[in-house]
Parts: sequence; C-alpha cells; structure tokens
Amino acid sequence: MKNKLDQNKESLKAAGELYKDFYEEERRPEAQKISFINFRLGREWYGVEISKVKAVAAVSEVTYLPCVPPYIAGIVNLRGNILSITDLKQLLGLVASPFTKDNRILVITSSEFETGIIVDEVSKVIEVELNNIDPPLDTLEAERADYIVGECKIGDIFFAILKVEKSFALNG
Repeated sequence: MKNKLDQNKESLKAAGELYKDFYEEERRPEAQKISFINFRLGREWYGVEISKVKAVAAVSEVTYLPCVPPYIAGIVNLRGNILSITDLKQLLGLVASPFTKDNRILVITSSEFETGIIVDEVSKVIEVELNNIDPPLDTLEAERADYIVGECKIGDIFFAILKVEKSFALNG
C-alpha cells in the first residue's frame, strides 16, 4: 500500500499535467485563417476571398457591348439583374478562349457595386492560414502584378490571390 506522501505526489503530478495542457493550449495563438474560392483560368489557378463572392453562376448568353475595353466580355441578365462581365484572361494577358457551358461567372460584390468575372472552372473553397500566403513572385509580369496580392500553395495546388478591387477600378 502506498503511503500518503506517494499518493500526494501522484495526485500533484496528475494535476500538474492537466494544468500544463490547459495553460499551453490557452497560450497557443490561434492561427488566423481566410477562405478563398479557388478557380482556374487556362492552366493557372487563382483565388478570391470568399467574402467578396456573392454567387457562382453558369454562363448564360453574354450580350456584347460596342466601344468597351477588350477585357469587358459584355453583360448578362442574372436572375433579373444586369451584370457587367470581365474576362480575366483578357485582363491578365492570358490566351483567350471562347466561352463554353463549363465556364462560370463569379459574382463579385463591393460596397459600391457588383460585377461578374468569367472563369474556366470553379474548384472549391480553400481555408488558408495567413502565414501561408506569400507575396507575389518578383518575376511576375508587370501587367499581371497589379492584379495579384499574394500567392499560396495548399497541398498540390499553387494559386495566385486576385486583388478584385483592381478589376472594380477598371470596371467602375
């Protein structure tokens, strides 16, 4: 039979382990995370902060407009709302391709207005810790650098984070 001193030592040790775990967990800073909707343009992957995306919609008939910059694909009627559509491939200097039924429109919102960006494919929502986001590569072409706020690799997906405010400025 254990004596009283040994029992107390064991109790204190067990309590110490409990308190140690409790305090260590309490002191651990929680990593800040941000969610992105991940999409593809050609062979490249991009992300937009999910809080700026109002909806993802299939491409309906795009009405082309005369006398607009080449990156404005036109307008669409989306559930009764007329929405201007930006072709990000044109804007970023990527190889253009005709729109298909597989393309999607990301409806982007700001405090001032809504616009749509047309993408080749929408993949999924990815949650990223802020410390995993790197600045854009120095080798990024100047015409693209203004539109990219950072880059990130999650698993086997490497994607650039789009600065949607820049496309708002161009559309506004």
